[in-house]
Amino acid sequence: MKLSDIVKGMDKTELLYLKETYAKTFQGRVLRVEFEGKKNVYLVLDKTIFHPKGGGQPTDKGHLSEQNCEVNIKKALYVGGVVVHWGRTLQGRISEGPVFGEIDWKRRYWYMKRHTAGHLLDHCLTVLTGKPVETTESWLENPCYVGYAGSPPSASCLESAEEMANEMISKDAAVNIESISYKGLLEIAPDAPNIYRLPVLETYRIVTIEGCNPIPCAGTHLKNIGEIGRLTIKKIETHGSDFRVYYDVQ
Repeated sequence: MKLSDIVKGMDKTELLYLKETYAKTFQGRVLRVEFEGKKNVYLVLDKTIFHPKGGGQPTDKGHLSEQNCEVNIKKALYVGGVVVHWGRTLQGRISEGPVFGEIDWKRRYWYMKRHTAGHLLDHCLTVLTGKPVETTESWLENPCYVGYAGSPPSASCLESAEEMANEMISKDAAVNIESISYKGLLEIAPDAPNIYRLPVLETYRIVTIEGCNPIPCAGTHLKNIGEIGRLTIKKIETHGSDFRVYYDVQ
């Protein structure tokens, strides 16, 4: 079944996960149901807190239910402004109408900690190397890493980056989020690590850790970096002309 057929004619999904990052449950409405066999099903809702896989962040998982029906959501997919939920029926047969949703919060919160820590790592490497870093990739599942362009920093630089990051974490700095135009983005964040990988859009969601440069990002983040606990750099690997820094949080 083609996802393009499932989302055809659908309005854009209201992305609650960008507005209410800490929401664990929500009430929505199922607008389209497409079964794949007897148990597997694709669902389109009017709104969702399920973050789809993208930008290095794995998909949220959880459950959608209505009366005597329940679907175990295995993944969420973003298709042209519409979030498609795919899962397996646990009981009943879900249909269009009101629905209750709940994400796997432990999983989501872990990604929020890792994601925010990744931005902090970008900042520390920029400060310590004396030049803006350019990210090439990232992944928040195991093993968690951020990929960077260019030659890897020294072991002592990485050690200093870890120390610097944890010093900042101990100060419990706030994480602020705002929307801005493309022109505004270029003015306030010309050296953002991911600036060269971004599509040209009308507006961008900007994430700023106090004391750090702003960065455009559509992922989920903590309210303050103190929630990270501690950042630990595990190892560094070269990948062709680039390198990856593997890390984790407490």
